[in-house]
Amino acid sequence: MWREAVSELRLHPSRFVATLLAIAISVGFIAAISVFINSQQNAMGKQAALPISTSDAVIALPEGGGAQAAELAGAVDGVASVDPVPTGAVSFLSKGDRSVTTELYPVPAEHVRWSQLVDGAYPASDDELALSEAAARELGAAIGDTVELEGMDQPMRLVGLTDDPMSLFTVIGYVAPYADGGVDGAYQLSVRVDSGADAEQVADALTTRLKAVSGAEVQTGVEARTETLTQATAGLDVFKYLLQGFAAIALLVGMITIANTFTILVAQRRRQLALLRAIGATPGQVTGRLLVESFLLGAIGSAAGLAVGFLVAWIGGQVTGSNYFGLTVVPAELGIAFGVGVLATMVSAVVPALRAARVKPLEALQVVPTAQQARRASVARLVVCLLFAALGVLLVVQSRAGGEWAMVWAVLAGFAITAAVLGGAPLYIAPLLRLVGRAFGWAGPTTRLAFANAARNPRRAASTATALMLAVGLIVTLQVALATMRTTGMEAIAREYPVDVAVSFADGAPEGVVDDLRDTGGVAAVGTVPAKPVESQDAVDDQTPTWAYAPQGAYDELGVTPPEGSMPSEGTAVAGDWSLVVPDGATTVTLPGADGDVTLKVARSSSINYDAIAVSPATLDKLAGTAAVHQVWVQLQDRTSSSALNNVLKITDQFPEGTVDGGGAIMASLVSQVLDVMLIVLTALLGVAVLIALVGVGNTLGLSVIERQRESALLRALGMQRAGLRSMLVVEAVALVGIGTVIGLIAGVFFGWLGVSTAFSMMPEGVMDLRLSLDPWYTLGLILVCLIAAVLASILPGRRAANATPTEALAVE
Repeated sequence: MWREAVSELRLHPSRFVATLLAIAISVGFIAAISVFINSQQNAMGKQAALPISTSDAVIALPEGGGAQAAELAGAVDGVASVDPVPTGAVSFLSKGDRSVTTELYPVPAEHVRWSQLVDGAYPASDDELALSEAAARELGAAIGDTVELEGMDQPMRLVGLTDDPMSLFTVIGYVAPYADGGVDGAYQLSVRVDSGADAEQVADALTTRLKAVSGAEVQTGVEARTETLTQATAGLDVFKYLLQGFAAIALLVGMITIANTFTILVAQRRRQLALLRAIGATPGQVTGRLLVESFLLGAIGSAAGLAVGFLVAWIGGQVTGSNYFGLTVVPAELGIAFGVGVLATMVSAVVPALRAARVKPLEALQVVPTAQQARRASVARLVVCLLFAALGVLLVVQSRAGGEWAMVWAVLAGFAITAAVLGGAPLYIAPLLRLVGRAFGWAGPTTRLAFANAARNPRRAASTATALMLAVGLIVTLQVALATMRTTGMEAIAREYPVDVAVSFADGAPEGVVDDLRDTGGVAAVGTVPAKPVESQDAVDDQTPTWAYAPQGAYDELGVTPPEGSMPSEGTAVAGDWSLVVPDGATTVTLPGADGDVTLKVARSSSINYDAIAVSPATLDKLAGTAAVHQVWVQLQDRTSSSALNNVLKITDQFPEGTVDGGGAIMASLVSQVLDVMLIVLTALLGVAVLIALVGVGNTLGLSVIERQRESALLRALGMQRAGLRSMLVVEAVALVGIGTVIGLIAGVFFGWLGVSTAFSMMPEGVMDLRLSLDPWYTLGLILVCLIAAVLASILPGRRAANATPTEALAVE
């Protein structure tokens, strides 16, 4: 049995290429996740532990103040040195239009440094710094250049480069050491022991000596680094489980492709299997041979997948910098990935193998199934799918009722409807292909024949389309969910915060700031808000300056709609919910006026700051004092553009008396960036499933060509040209991919709407209004990729069918 299985793989390798690809991609995805995440965890842990990487023992001081602990520790036998562990401060460095997030450490003592200088020197004064080579590259800086450090009035001069590793989130830099060495304020002390001394014994002696220091805790260097690694990498476990969920989806699509492949292989080898049965092979032997073949395929494909996984993880490590610490391999996880690949292949082959073993020899000698078999409807399949569909509809209705269980009902509804749609595919895919074929019948006989061929084997067509439906449906579900969240969130931000950037000036806007902002790239309009300082008789806090401002003119200049309830009418003041000007519950407020006190009715709006009230321009004129431009409002051409926002903030930084006091652009930019990154990452992850599904399309066409050699030869003999055969296979591929993609799109839109609308229904009423959206560019890109892949998948089968001469093809058994 093993010998025959090996011979089959060796003599007909082209039959199994698609299966091997599906296995290799699925297992490669799992292996890449394991190696990459473990390597990243190891790198993050070691990165966090760099300041104690040279320590033989570490003294933790929760209450700070290391001078006493350092003095006591230095007197312990075996201690060579005691130094404060440098604490990094995360800051933003910029040079021109480039910026980088940097963790800056004071230069540590020479005997505890963890990095080496590559060029230059360590900083010695407050206006100097050293950076890792990775940080300098990102900034485009060289030794001698100046860079801007957040919070510093003067630029910093780059004086040295180190070999510190690049990190996923930050890069490393150094500033001048503390004048007092930093011992007094240290929360950790690094202990180096004498050559030949035992670190554990020294740590025990330190523990005894430091009992007098409140809260002091001593660990060996190994213990401290292990604990730091655990704390630094705990968050990545959740991310790892999330990625493994995507790997499971890719594996499921791969199993569908593998099962489809074996089904077609069994159909193609009906004569061979029939001859085996005719000469005495038992059903068990036939099943066993196919399962042995699946085992060998699974083992070869999984081994190739492990190699692919290592390559992908290494490439990812080059991007994040974790390769500096090497790849981290957990053999048990890779063993599980290998075993899962083999098991998934064998499980996928079980049903086709059992079906092949049940076929009688004389029946199997037929080239195609009998008409009776072709017409036989799966009543059980129809009933089960209808039951799942009905259950799904009921659960959708239940989720619409709201309540704390609404999301649970929605998720269960998704599972039930998915089972009905995927399970019932053999019942409706072929009729849909015939229907579309009739609609495109005007395109000629080649197109009609292609649709007829695609629908000829309903189970094969359904299996191919199902894999694509699942992959596309998942991607579109996520796209709809994220696009809807983005649109809804943006509308909520625009409604509550229509002004993109608001800058406040306590003593009035300085000359030139308005003109500078108007001349800034990406700015659409600038409005000024006049205000007067006010002193309410009922002020909650008379120590905080409060203002009355008239926003109507600024809203008109910007051309935006004010938040609901924020525009005051004549004789009314609008205050915030936590106003310092108007006490909570007050219905009127009395303010000093130019000709006597002015009493105003009070309205409330959450869009008004706590230290201000909004009044009409006429009311502002009546109040005591001189009006000045208290705020400058900026409207951007694109409020999600981080570059336009940064341009505005650079202008405001030139006026230190101004304070950025809110606006919707910061929130909109953040929401847009986060959701865009999520969309790209999730689409890329699920793209693996689409790739596997499209491999199945090529496999279906390739084996279909082999199975239809006689038919192709007859068509050629009747006058069809090679180009016609190739065109027929292109149309067949596009038909299968098109049906699967369209159904996946429809299902994805529905499930995306179901999930997001259910989540929004559980929020307090009025928080946000749902705006169902679909990202058109991502969706069109997905459709285009699928169609291009369908054409590419048909090239090799088309060449094989077209290059065979009619006489050769008719000679097939």
